[in-house]
Amino acid sequence: MKNSNYLDLFPFISQSVKLFDDQNRFLKKIILTGKICALEKAANLFSFTEKTIETFSELKEELIPLLIRENLKKFTEELRSKAQISIDILIRNLFERTADVGFLATDNVIIDFLNGKESSERLQKRLIEYTMKYSVYNEIIITDVHGNVKLNINSSNSIHVTSDGIISNAIKTNGYIEQYSYSDLFPSQTKTLMFAQKIVENNTTIGVLVLCFRFEDEMKRIFNSLLNPNEHIYFTDGKEIIFASSDDSNTLKVSLNSLPGEFDYNDRDGKIFVLAKTKGYEGYFGAPWNSISYIDVRKSTQNPPIKDSISEKCALDENIKAIIRKADDVIEDLSDVIINGELIASKERVYVLTPVLDNLRNVSSSILGTIKETVTNLENTIMEGLIYDVQTSAKLAIDIMDRNLYERANDCRWWAITPIFEEELGLANPDIKRITDVLQYINSLYTVYTNLFIYDRHATIIASSNNPSIIGRKVSGEYITKTLNNHNSQNYFVSHFEQSSFYNDEATYIYNATICSNGKPIGGIGIVFDATPQFEAILNDSFPASKNGFGCFVDRKGVIISTTNPSLRPMGRIELDEGLSRVNLDSAVHRFINFQGKRYLVGIALSRGYREYKIQDNYKNDLLSLTFIEY
Repeated sequence: MKNSNYLDLFPFISQSVKLFDDQNRFLKKIILTGKICALEKAANLFSFTEKTIETFSELKEELIPLLIRENLKKFTEELRSKAQISIDILIRNLFERTADVGFLATDNVIIDFLNGKESSERLQKRLIEYTMKYSVYNEIIITDVHGNVKLNINSSNSIHVTSDGIISNAIKTNGYIEQYSYSDLFPSQTKTLMFAQKIVENNTTIGVLVLCFRFEDEMKRIFNSLLNPNEHIYFTDGKEIIFASSDDSNTLKVSLNSLPGEFDYNDRDGKIFVLAKTKGYEGYFGAPWNSISYIDVRKSTQNPPIKDSISEKCALDENIKAIIRKADDVIEDLSDVIINGELIASKERVYVLTPVLDNLRNVSSSILGTIKETVTNLENTIMEGLIYDVQTSAKLAIDIMDRNLYERANDCRWWAITPIFEEELGLANPDIKRITDVLQYINSLYTVYTNLFIYDRHATIIASSNNPSIIGRKVSGEYITKTLNNHNSQNYFVSHFEQSSFYNDEATYIYNATICSNGKPIGGIGIVFDATPQFEAILNDSFPASKNGFGCFVDRKGVIISTTNPSLRPMGRIELDEGLSRVNLDSAVHRFINFQGKRYLVGIALSRGYREYKIQDNYKNDLLSLTFIEY
């Protein structure tokens, strides 16, 4: 690495280099003056000082590249994290869409409509209900097998027939089709991300369902949650085409083929680029897309770091420790030179050494300050990287949790308006098998639930997807009472996170929604979230690679929702020195704590919600994510 290629990017490092060079020159002048005045009396002293000057020069040649490397590493690690997070968050979202289109394509109301047994008005209303809950969609389209549009719900999208190949491809495919391109199905958009699946009745394809995803809206949400000034993220098609960008000016000037591995530094314009591919989710990888994050380093390093800004120091590797020991040796050697010089001056009465030693004392003090400042900058840079790691990890974990539970709130409300449930619960003797078959089918598609159950207006369970032993039991709790007194299909109700006999006496959330007939509640659906593996997977997936520690989800009181620490359990408690009650959304938070005999840096992030979830739906449940890293 040629330091000259990088120094102009880091003004505070350039300043350190200048100080090192100035002090080195001053030392040489002092020694030259001393030799002229008293070489005969202090030859050994000057020889030792010259060796110290050599060591000082070597120190600069080791310390400055290390400081540059650690600053570049900090930028690169942050960019790598943002590139990876941006594409993996999107892929997790799109994975949920593949389940949606598969399930909705089997909807009886849609099938009846295509067979002429259901009115377009009723289906239109039903699908609008769907998008009110699954607000990630801005259009739902139903066509026949010839591409004739039989119904769509976006009133501003006037379409009658399509020649888009997504229709024929869906008809030929057993499963979903995903496509991101221009489509005459949504001509007002440059490109539309669509999920399509054929609609089948009695082994005969009778139409195609197309869900149109709010892609641009979702990308803005991802970009806004991740990026700082002078940073940008681009999404590419895996080749050369940029199809989503946080940079409206589209100023990225790099060919994908020029990116060697994970990142490339372009010292001509001062930008670092990092490319990431998705790690996938539940076996789903989506389209072969890449994300590229980049930063203009020159614009991001104008202000020097705050001296002594981080009182805590992290563990350093042996190379860095060796350089810091060399710095300590230089300072100690200069101190010895001054002491020995004073002894020589006194013993030999060489008073001409006095101003030389005074100058040496002054420059030694300056060198001490320069070395301390440079080492402090180095330690702070490394610690800032760790702080970023824990804060980003905590924020990512709680963000994924919110997005995951957003889907659970959607699911229970949508399934509650399943016509079969309404029909059967409205009867004096409902067909339990018919209800159970539907529950089992849903549960087979949505494996994040251990059980789905239906209860009547008296809170008695009448059907279960996965546990017939609970049939006949009463369900109770404030959330059940609210469910059975609710008239609004947009509302959902969630249990406290608590131990439940519906989850093998482990702690979980049960999401509930009201089943209504003619606007009146006649029962409810409860969906039992498989909290333990789902939350642990989120914590593991969001934990910084190659770090030692663990993650937790907790409430404001420190009660554990989930943890990857095997010595802790859900419903236990974690006490932090300053508590969690004052953590807010306005700033990133970290703490240094002693826990279980170890010293940890802890990143803390508060749940922000996602789309309507926890923001516009009156559901209040403050949860926090904690990332513990040993340092």
